[in-house]
Amino acid sequence: MTRFSRVDLSVPPSKRAGFSPLEEVNANLRNALKPLSSLTDEVEIDLLHTSRAYWPRVDDRARTSIFNHALNDFTSLMSQLGHGDGRNAARTSRSLYEHLVNYCWVAAYEEGKERYISHEVVTRDLLAKMRRGVMLLSRVQRKRELHRLKKIAIESKARLAAAISLYGPSFTRDWSAISLRERAEICGFGSSYDTYRLLSQVTHGSFGGTLGTRKEQDGLPVHRIGISLELAILCYPEGISFFRDLCRRVQVIDGLDTSKLVNSLNLLISAWPIYKTACEAVDRHLWPSTPPMQPTAILAFYPNGGIRWFLWEPDFAVITPANPPDDAESLVTQATESLGSKISDYFADKMVKAPFTMALHGVRVAVDPRSKWYPAESIMDMPTNN
Repeated sequence: MTRFSRVDLSVPPSKRAGFSPLEEVNANLRNALKPLSSLTDEVEIDLLHTSRAYWPRVDDRARTSIFNHALNDFTSLMSQLGHGDGRNAARTSRSLYEHLVNYCWVAAYEEGKERYISHEVVTRDLLAKMRRGVMLLSRVQRKRELHRLKKIAIESKARLAAAISLYGPSFTRDWSAISLRERAEICGFGSSYDTYRLLSQVTHGSFGGTLGTRKEQDGLPVHRIGISLELAILCYPEGISFFRDLCRRVQVIDGLDTSKLVNSLNLLISAWPIYKTACEAVDRHLWPSTPPMQPTAILAFYPNGGIRWFLWEPDFAVITPANPPDDAESLVTQATESLGSKISDYFADKMVKAPFTMALHGVRVAVDPRSKWYPAESIMDMPTNN
């Protein structure tokens, strides 16, 4: 049990400066990553020239579609890394590995290319089944949207049946008949498959996917809502390398000179220590030195002998009335005994009218959803001892 005087309601420095906490993090990260700006600018220029040369040169629906995926995902990755958004960077880096393997596979195997292209009909069939949100439209809009979806379903039905007949029922789950791991091994990228598995933990919601947003501190789990700089550090060399390797294969497979882009990507990869140091510096300021307090039950004693229960939210410095816990009577007794005197004697000695509050950690109290929240200092205000 902890006694309180007043709750500190001081404004964080970030708010005084006009920044939200997220804006403050982004500003600090941008400033720390300035040494990389010339490298990222060079990559952007070379990427533009490469993409402009690629589309007129390559006439293959499968490879051009995969390269479309890769270019868009790499662009997203650069933005995510710039903001320290490690969770989304993990998902994007994971996709870049798949694009790398898929590109090489469809280039080497004609059947793989045909299956990849044919899988478009599965996408169309899935689109035709999308109904969430349709009922939110106006009557005219809803009728138009349902007609559009029905038309897609009709157009896809025969093509989907033909694809399933040719490739089997499993075709609706995956365009390739061979697992990604097997294809990666055959294409020479099997050594990175474990990295892919690690990055996939974010997508699959595995326990390890909370890397950078959860850690044990003083024996307690601390959960952070927001960016994972630890994952961003991991994804920087991996995701960029996957795209770099794809650009190398484009040169070999399609004869397009990507050497300038590959060189600029290599320079960017070699600057990883700068990125790592910057992210770690920002990350140290985000984790609390001790586990943050949980919503806490507050027992308030009043001069007239009354007793009330509250729930205190330390992070928001607010408090709200709560229902007494099942063992309220024994808890009140323990709290009174911890004072070493009767509550009535305490108020008589102090001659105060404000309630005396005690925090009971680990005690669960229920709150009526209709209850209002008040500034915590309106209740948790204990007079100073004379």
